[in-house]
Amino acid sequence: MKPLYRKIKAGNEEDIALLSEFIKNAGSTLENFRYFASRSFNVLNSHLETGLLIKDNTPLAYGHLDVENGTTWLGIAVIEKEKGKGLGAQMMNELLNAAVQHQCKVICLSVDKVNFPAISLYEKFGFRIEKELSDTIYKMNKNFY
Repeated sequence: MKPLYRKIKAGNEEDIALLSEFIKNAGSTLENFRYFASRSFNVLNSHLETGLLIKDNTPLAYGHLDVENGTTWLGIAVIEKEKGKGLGAQMMNELLNAAVQHQCKVICLSVDKVNFPAISLYEKFGFRIEKELSDTIYKMNKNFY
């Protein structure tokens, strides 16, 4: 059975509990997905979309479209023990559909240069490397129009 996509909100206690559980169970995923290392869950208030893929009441993947200084950023993460099962692609589909609904013109993301599986996934969805943000991070983007 395929995990279900659930939109989450900052003010919903059940949603925050699920997000907390995702982060607790993420494992080595948090080495590459550092979004919440420097942000509180209140950041969800600025998101166009935030969601979790849930199976058997367990969050397996996280994703967001975050607007920061006029730029829409995409972020996804899959818990370590569930990588390689298509959850990243499923989350990408959900977020890109949301981006179309929100009439986003360009979506950006940052990715560690050594995260080859993520770069490959993003390229399959039409993202291209725009520039180097640092010695270790690429900025990628996808144009919709």
